[in-house]
Amino acid sequence: MVTKYNTKLGIYEECGGAKLRIWHRKRKGIDSARYLIKCGDCDQKLEIYYGDEDTFLEIGGVHATLNEWRKILLPLLKEKEN
Repeated sequence: MVTKYNTKLGIYEECGGAKLRIWHRKRKGIDSARYLIKCGDCDQKLEIYYGDEDTFLEIGGVHATLNEWRKILLPLLKEKEN
């Protein structure tokens, strides 16, 4: 299944924030698969590289195991309880 991501500048969410612009590149030869994520209203970017072995992930130039990234990112992504 192919997911269509926003790649247009200046598209806004209902809450008023700009939508991220996302490009996905599959692995090609020696180039790793990656997501390129850009701000919705400027050219700042973040690259996330991942491999076939699913044990390491590079986010913004920082290499770590999947478990290390989970410890940091999952608590940030969980919904706050009321």
